[in-house]
Amino acid sequence: MGKGFDIARIDPPKDYPTVFIFATGSGISPIRSLIESGFSADKRSDVRLYYGVRNLQRMAYQDRFKTWESSGVKIVPVLSQPDDGWTGETGYVQAAFSRAKKAFTPMSTGAVLCGQKQMTEEITSILVADGVSSEKILMNF
Repeated sequence: MGKGFDIARIDPPKDYPTVFIFATGSGISPIRSLIESGFSADKRSDVRLYYGVRNLQRMAYQDRFKTWESSGVKIVPVLSQPDDGWTGETGYVQAAFSRAKKAFTPMSTGAVLCGQKQMTEEITSILVADGVSSEKILMNF
């Protein structure tokens, strides 16, 4: 479902070296297509996927993470209800992004969002407040 992502709005990679990708739940499926179809992550300096689910049992495509990372995408799994022993990010992706946020150049940053409405709205607000153009925040709906 959806119209896909207009990647041309964050190309060429040299002009948009930073791309933040956010997915929650089944929103990872269109993101998988984006990553695996090759949007030139390997030609960008900072591509991060914040992927949020309830727990590891609900995290799809874990078997693909190493391949995605070798293509230039840093995976940041975020669990809202982690099992005991989880040492990674917890809560929601928007909070994990805010905690991990480091300096980036807003004019050369793009974002791709797919998932829960609250997440897409909050991430959009955070990015726009940081100076990222709303035209560079891609959603598939």
